[in-house]
Amino acid sequence: MPSDSTTVAVSAPGKVLFAGGFLVLDRQHTGLVFGLNARIHVLIGPWQTKPQYLQQQADRALVLVQSPQFRDASWLYAISPGQVDGGAVEVTQLLDQEGYTRTPNKFVETTLRYALTYLSHVGAGAVFQRDVKVTILADNDYYSAPGTAMTDSSTFTDFGVRLSEAHKTGLGSSAALTTALVGALLETYAGNATRERKEVVHNLAQAAHCAAQGKVGSGFDVAAAVYGSCLYRRFTPIVLESLGEPNSTGFGERLHRCVENLAEEKWDVEILADRVKVPEGLLLLLCDVDCGSETPGMVRKMLAWRKEKPEEAGVLWGSLQLGQEELCEELGRLSILPVEAAGKESFAKLRDTIETTRSLVREMSGKSGVPVEPEVITELLDHCSGVEGVVGGVAPGAGGYDAVALLVRNDTDVVTDLQKRLQGWKSKRGGAEIGNVRLLGVKQEREGVRREDAQRRRYQAWIQC
Repeated sequence: MPSDSTTVAVSAPGKVLFAGGFLVLDRQHTGLVFGLNARIHVLIGPWQTKPQYLQQQADRALVLVQSPQFRDASWLYAISPGQVDGGAVEVTQLLDQEGYTRTPNKFVETTLRYALTYLSHVGAGAVFQRDVKVTILADNDYYSAPGTAMTDSSTFTDFGVRLSEAHKTGLGSSAALTTALVGALLETYAGNATRERKEVVHNLAQAAHCAAQGKVGSGFDVAAAVYGSCLYRRFTPIVLESLGEPNSTGFGERLHRCVENLAEEKWDVEILADRVKVPEGLLLLLCDVDCGSETPGMVRKMLAWRKEKPEEAGVLWGSLQLGQEELCEELGRLSILPVEAAGKESFAKLRDTIETTRSLVREMSGKSGVPVEPEVITELLDHCSGVEGVVGGVAPGAGGYDAVALLVRNDTDVVTDLQKRLQGWKSKRGGAEIGNVRLLGVKQEREGVRREDAQRRRYQAWIQC
């Protein structure tokens, strides 16, 4: 185990589900997920500046969690053994201490509970003996909110608002946070987990993330946070549903067996990183519309339509799956072309495949009543696709009003032209309005969760907050 003076830093990437939105909920289908170079960073180190009045908490370990890019974002938790035989570790938010946030942070609290329960079960008793400080930092493109860099040397933005007031761009911040926090806790108390035991990080992060959401989701966002870009087929929900409640007898053992894949219900997830490639001649870009979508409500409505009209939905989903397979195949073909040939490539087949997929998605939107590609997003995608060098784009994931994803020729002139064409672009259709469109700085990245150098200059000013 690292010494008390060690600060651990772990980061995990965001994601964009380029193809397979909604389909990825069903094990019969897959999702094409691109990992992004926008990351959530978690640093864990000893809490050396604990206020004097908290010394009375010596019977319990304290965990300070801070997100200094936002206002009123410091949560204080007490950690103690569970009260139920074999149950989860007790993680209690201290609401009676002045200067700390009173609103709950369900993803942080749940991840602490699950990760520390697993660690205590495998013998990492130090979880009850050390006071630690957790610092969470987000790369700038996770939020639309304007802000300023804290220092000239910092690449992180001070957003200047409460976390609840920041507009997310839909890059999967909760999954990246959960994964990075799990990885950092395992590194702190067990060591080398992010490098040597990614399966453990994945399984534990999936369990914590689903518990925090209150449901067993598809898990593609956590998979991308752990492994990076991949072709993803979800796990059977019973794998996590069999865990039961954290305050139930024997939960710690069930969680341990689940995470280590020793339980009767085996993990049957498929994560194929080698099937996803972006050719050298292309760039993946995201275009933020500063609006955001309520994904859970859209998912419920989509599944209700599928249940009501299974044949109609089945035909459409089958066609979308075939389109996704063609997309993967074409990207794979393009990725092995020599550089000279790639430079002359017209990308005509790729463009046609993307357009066909969009047509099917719009048909699904109309039949289900779910705005997967709303009219205003259709207009934006058509506008972008008309720019020379833009191959095509989609409303990724569950669609709606999150950032749209574009594949463009890898040429700075194309990107510059696209930026110019988006300046001042506005639209008001279908009851929605977009008036602030910008290209995000993110690009596709293959690598998933990883250990970082905690001494990097970009972290230092924020650790001192």
